[in-house]
Amino acid sequence: MEDQIWNNIIKRLTGVETEESKLFLDQWLNASEENVRFYEEAEQLWKWTGLLPAAKKIAEANIIIHPAAEQSKRKSFKGMIRYGIAASLAVVTSLSVYYLSKSKSDVTETVYTVHKALNGKVMKVTLPDSSTIWLNAGSEVSYPKDFHAQQTRAIQLTGEAFFEVTHNEKQPFVVESGNLKTIVYGTSFNVSSYQDSQQSSVTVKTGKVGVLLKEDSLSKPTMLLPGNRLVYHRDNGKLETGNIYADEVATWIIGDLVFDQAAPKEVFATLERKFDVEFNLNNASFDGCKLTAKFPNQSLKTILTALSASLHIKVNEHGKTIEIIGGQPCK
Repeated sequence: MEDQIWNNIIKRLTGVETEESKLFLDQWLNASEENVRFYEEAEQLWKWTGLLPAAKKIAEANIIIHPAAEQSKRKSFKGMIRYGIAASLAVVTSLSVYYLSKSKSDVTETVYTVHKALNGKVMKVTLPDSSTIWLNAGSEVSYPKDFHAQQTRAIQLTGEAFFEVTHNEKQPFVVESGNLKTIVYGTSFNVSSYQDSQQSSVTVKTGKVGVLLKEDSLSKPTMLLPGNRLVYHRDNGKLETGNIYADEVATWIIGDLVFDQAAPKEVFATLERKFDVEFNLNNASFDGCKLTAKFPNQSLKTILTALSASLHIKVNEHGKTIEIIGGQPCK
């Protein structure tokens, strides 16, 4: 039934509806105000998607770097002051990127601003529209430098970030991360999409977002409310939705680490980024294992002690290189 409704909505939005689909959709709209609201949100999402620029791969040769020195900062996370823990921030890199695109008649130059958070650092970025981005370690965002002149506030993300978005109905806010596009209705939300991870996820703290598969603009959008979480599995292309407590969204900003059925290799990759270390897993075996754990602002030593017990491993430290030995496959 839901698929039929969505197919008829698509037919209307694309101008190819039939008498039969028009009658069906009109009857569905007349059935409740909730259906009307859903259609209006779908229509707005469709219009905004049509405004999205095509993703541009910025070639290394087309990058011109303008270094901008900014001081390290220490601020508490808005809405989490009650935890009594200040987030340690460091603005590590701020670049401007020139992308040249050519057509038969002209050459268009788009200037991109790029922000990167190095391993071991959390970075706060304030956008030209006063929206705020908190970048997790090993993450990067880019957006057109002429932000206000664009049809959409389009952000490209690699890694993980928490967004607090300033509402603007005339200029939608869109985050492109891996295979997902997240369209914002005025909200705060977290996006995680590291290149070495098997999953991408979107989690909402306040407001509402719509999530689409990047390569399928005709797919039904997934609407997320506070506490809703969507996970995209890269190995099979499936989407999975679930719930968490809204207060637990993006607690990595205050130093917490939360793992929910995470593969050990992804756990160690997260620890590499957070603590700026390197793990050697050549002599470790975790096939089929999953880990669920929460470490509230714990030291690396404390976390490794807990992992040693749960994964049956030994840890040998050699400066910033840490060798993991042992473990056993899980059935």
